[in-house]
Amino acid sequence: MPKLEFSFNLPTEPNQLMKLSEDYESIPQYLPDQLKSVKIIEQNGNETKTEEIIVFSTLLKKEIIQHALHRKNGNNQLTTEIISGPAKGTTLNVTFEKIDSGTKVVFDVDLKLSIKAKFLQPLIKKYYKMVLTSVLYKMNNTILQSQTNGG
Repeated sequence: MPKLEFSFNLPTEPNQLMKLSEDYESIPQYLPDQLKSVKIIEQNGNETKTEEIIVFSTLLKKEIIQHALHRKNGNNQLTTEIISGPAKGTTLNVTFEKIDSGTKVVFDVDLKLSIKAKFLQPLIKKYYKMVLTSVLYKMNNTILQSQTNGG
């Protein structure tokens, strides 16, 4: 199956990015045009199950409802597994590595698509990279703004 791996550096601390990344219900504020809502269905220990409504207005003019299981692996890694929807079986690992200038964010995505969605694979890979990068940059800006404003 298709793999998608990429990384980039941000000037904020790993624990700050990790904290915002785990605030699942707030993530739509970073992607208002693509992510309609995230609702926590179940939470226990290091696992959180969510229901997400994704809007593909540019591709298909369609809403997709998916369920995901998010796990915190130690202090610096999050794993998300899509457990229902067209990308069921997809796993996403995000690692927040401490570096001198802040954080190296590493994404490792194992993309699984339904047969109906396979023809969109190149677009979906590009979309995943764009969305994930955008969310982390916006989170980084939120952290930097709160530091500038004394928060």
